[in-house]
Amino acid sequence: MKFECLSISMDYCEFTCDLDRLSLENKDILTALLSEIGFESFYEENNVFKAYIQKELFNQDALQETMDSANSFIGDFPYSVQTIQSQNWNSEWEATFECAEVSDSILIRTPQYKPTKSFDYEIVIKPEMSFGSGTHETTSQILQEMSAIDFSGKTVADCGCGTGILGIFASLLGAKQVFAFDYDDCCVSNTQTNMHLNNVGNMDVQLAKLDALSGKKFDVVIANINRNILVSNMNFIANAVNSNGLVVLSGFYTEDVADIQMAAEQYGLQLQSTKSKNNWTITTFIYK
Repeated sequence: MKFECLSISMDYCEFTCDLDRLSLENKDILTALLSEIGFESFYEENNVFKAYIQKELFNQDALQETMDSANSFIGDFPYSVQTIQSQNWNSEWEATFECAEVSDSILIRTPQYKPTKSFDYEIVIKPEMSFGSGTHETTSQILQEMSAIDFSGKTVADCGCGTGILGIFASLLGAKQVFAFDYDDCCVSNTQTNMHLNNVGNMDVQLAKLDALSGKKFDVVIANINRNILVSNMNFIANAVNSNGLVVLSGFYTEDVADIQMAAEQYGLQLQSTKSKNNWTITTFIYK
């Protein structure tokens, strides 16, 4: 499990504990519980489990209640929390990432990396922000799902765009117009940079949240966001889809699919497919 997208414009709180104390099942339980209180990215390194939340969203009392709940399932185990300064993210990204082969036809790479073989699609990502590389299971699964969708002449919404990787790929696949947005101005800036690197000129990028979809209609809506945000904002997502349009959602676990599906069906979306990798899940809905 790797980071997906942490902005360098923000400080984060880092939760850590020893993986020796956690079975695979217990790690998934802990991840789900931390997600409930706003932890958005998870990482495993040198037998240490790490979870991250924006410092401004961190609540010590909420964490204590969560850990009390976790102990009832997992048993008592030590953990620590520290603040990570924002300037640390970019250097780590640059030091560890060169490229990601999402499939035989899709390559994600930095501007400096020179591929040794050809791909149908190359998406160039400059690391102005960290971990929007396509390496995470959610992003790679969405990219693979997108490659099977006919985007020719379609309008697309990229919700929570991060580095812009999904919106850029939609454009490369033939989308007519892409509306990309994120609540973090660093993500907006980074998306604009990556648009230029990929010669994409048909993306409108804005600083906004999911309510920015209000009054707009798209043929395809894509969102790689955590379960709680998706469920609580499903009305904005569903109401932004044209008839017979698609909604591609990820950023959650297999055990969250029932909640996602229930929220989606409440607003007229019908589940078409569900795919999972390492317990991370992608769902595709159609609006009828």
